[in-house]
Amino acid sequence: MIDPDELAAAQRRKLELLDAVLAAIERRSEVLDIVSEAESPEAALLPVQNLLGITEENAWAVIDLQFRRLTKSNVARIEWERDELRAQWGDDV
Repeated sequence: MIDPDELAAAQRRKLELLDAVLAAIERRSEVLDIVSEAESPEAALLPVQNLLGITEENAWAVIDLQFRRLTKSNVARIEWERDELRAQWGDDV
């Protein structure tokens, strides 16, 4: 059986990731400027973290985003998934 605390922690991490991705999409021009002007992905990491106020793990996910994630249908799917998690877990995540 799955430990409820582990499940809640996993859902919390997923929600944080979805929030980070949506923040990056909303600020895509700034994120793209940071990444394209950086000498390396590692050099872009901290500026992306600071811009979006996200963890290192989530900043890596943002840096690794594919442009196809910017389509309206994908953004809508990400928003739906985030909203479903929030509705399911409320303040517990």
